[in-house]
Amino acid sequence: MRKKIAEAAIGSAEKEADSIIINAKKTAEAKKKEILLEAKEESLKAKNEMERENKERKNELQRLEKRLLQREESLDRKSETLEKKDEQLQSKINSVETEKARVDELIAKQHTELERISGLTAEQAKEYLIATVESEVKHETAMLVKDLENKAGSR
Repeated sequence: MRKKIAEAAIGSAEKEADSIIINAKKTAEAKKKEILLEAKEESLKAKNEMERENKERKNELQRLEKRLLQREESLDRKSETLEKKDEQLQSKINSVETEKARVDELIAKQHTELERISGLTAEQAKEYLIATVESEVKHETAMLVKDLENKAGSR
């Protein structure tokens, strides 16, 4: 009887052990599934975060590229404007040089014509002008001295 009680106790203990093992396996399997699910969720979160960061970086790069293109276009426009202004200035310089040459030629022709009309060379005309001015200055000085002497004498 003791043997039967012991066998029954052993059988009951084995059943209980089997039940505990089955429960432990079920619990371990559930825990394993839970951990795998958490790992998958973390992986998905990390993947989503990486995709969001990549999208932000891509957007930032696109904005920077757009700004760079705008700056390049602006510099191109400024460069074209400066080239046009340079061409205009060069054209004006050429025009002024041509006009200056024409004016110099006209002045030379006028000097030649004046010399022909007056019958004097440029040097002779200068000497004549100097002599005339000296004569006038002497005359005016004499008149001024005479006027001053008259004023001084009448006092």
